[in-house]
Amino acid sequence: MTSRRFAAIALPCLILTVLAVGSVAQKGPEPPRRPGAQGHGTTLLPNGWTIAPAGRHMSIGDLPLAMVESPDGNFLVVTNNGYAKPSLTIVDLRRGDVASRTTVDHAWLGLAWHPDGRRVFSSGAGQTTVNEFYWANARLTAGGVYAIGRDTQRPMPGINRPEPVEQSFVGGIAISPDGRFVYAVQVFGEAVTLVELKSGIVRRTVDVGAEPYTCLVSPDGKVLYVSVWGGAKVMMFDAATLDPIGEVAVGEHPNAMVLSKDGRRLFVACANTNAVWVVDLAARVAREQISIALFTNVPEGSTPNALALSPDGETLLVANADNNTVAVVDIAEPNKSEVEGFIPTGWYPTDVQYSKDGSKIFVLSGKGLSSLP
Repeated sequence: MTSRRFAAIALPCLILTVLAVGSVAQKGPEPPRRPGAQGHGTTLLPNGWTIAPAGRHMSIGDLPLAMVESPDGNFLVVTNNGYAKPSLTIVDLRRGDVASRTTVDHAWLGLAWHPDGRRVFSSGAGQTTVNEFYWANARLTAGGVYAIGRDTQRPMPGINRPEPVEQSFVGGIAISPDGRFVYAVQVFGEAVTLVELKSGIVRRTVDVGAEPYTCLVSPDGKVLYVSVWGGAKVMMFDAATLDPIGEVAVGEHPNAMVLSKDGRRLFVACANTNAVWVVDLAARVAREQISIALFTNVPEGSTPNALALSPDGETLLVANADNNTVAVVDIAEPNKSEVEGFIPTGWYPTDVQYSKDGSKIFVLSGKGLSSLP
């Protein structure tokens, strides 16, 4: 019965296609579609995909990777990391424009507010530092520089001695809830570092065995979670000492993490899968995999790379970089998460966040709305 139904559908389609080709042949070839704006809010990308992003858009600079909302909810601080010199861009959410821009020598996705609300900390990336900025009047002023790195040494093919390569490169960072410490992952150094902010002293650096991506501190300040991109796992440490206290296997290339409102579940985006893995922290095992692919049984390629939790704790947003969407997931009931739909975004979303009051969703489109020179 099924095969007959498909045959009946296919035949009329074939006839319509033939007629359409004959009609076009009489009028001459259609002009080629060129990448760029196509009208009606759509854009043809150079890769052949068409995007029709929802919402209101503003240009904020090359390759935005991460954002944090100001304590008063009036501004976003965004880190830009593309072709141009890196910068920290201040977006005025009331006026809908860029209020200021601070260029820096190095930056990456690490970005965090200090609990005092007067300082922002940013990843120093290849500088192998964490950089401090003072916040006032919608502007950032450079403050302290916390050096944390170590040169990595790896054997080179055909050479019997290790050759120094790139420095450790700081990825994600986190600030302890009491504001005493900053934590930073060293991507090439395959380590996580604890720095005391008052003294600037590196208290401890611990190897994680593979390239880490970012880190997250529990609300009570007791546990540090590290997503180990190169190790397909999440490692847990005592936040005061960096003593290892456990690890959980997850999907390949774990990156962004967010805790459930009750602190019992850890959601982990795994970029080399089409899923968000959900860790039961009491049992220390991944209990659930939330598929965020557009269709069932498709190959990996959605590339989930950012997560956001609604203020009520019942909805999870997942940025899918290679699908140009944000998945909206109902997570109210453990182990029964359900994707409610997808929000179309710009090209290659890199971060997503709810506003503090939950009334808006902010999305960073890493490649904007079209290709540029």
